[in-house]
Amino acid sequence: MEARIIRVEPAAYGWTLRSGINETQYQFQTMAAAIAAGWSLARRQNAELHISRHDGGVRLHAPLDSKQDIPGE
Repeated sequence: MEARIIRVEPAAYGWTLRSGINETQYQFQTMAAAIAAGWSLARRQNAELHISRHDGGVRLHAPLDSKQDIPGE
């Protein structure tokens, strides 16, 4: 079974949160708001959160059950 992945990516204006097979998109004005929503969604879906930088590289790639600090925890 493939791991579910939630993606936070820069957009033309603000940040985009992409989720699911059909790539449902949500728009946010700030990166912090997109990441907070991404963690919340990842927890509910038992998914990984990938946060992309403006250059396209992955800033964070963390499975939900990792021991890394989760913002807001």
